[in-house]
Amino acid sequence: MRDMVSVEAAHASIKALIAEKLKYLVPMTIIFMVGYIGLTVLAGFAKGFVGIKVIGSFNVGYLLIALNYLLSWVLAIVYVRVANGIFDPLAAKAAAEIKGASR
Repeated sequence: MRDMVSVEAAHASIKALIAEKLKYLVPMTIIFMVGYIGLTVLAGFAKGFVGIKVIGSFNVGYLLIALNYLLSWVLAIVYVRVANGIFDPLAAKAAAEIKGASR
């Protein structure tokens, strides 16, 4: 009976970890894909817009590419902070419960 409770607790911990990850990763993935695909679509279909000069020969296209790189870094930094603060403790709890269930 004790083993069954331990296994159920381990499954619940893993489900909680997966649910928490999905809560953050789905929006972050959507944000990245909209930015990345949006830039590609603009480059292909809005050449006049991306060709608008901002400063000197620096145009909107270059600005959007720079913002896309910045977005990637920001999302990576946010992910690392969330992983350290939320995912890692949940994973450690799940691992401890799995270890306890396997005894």
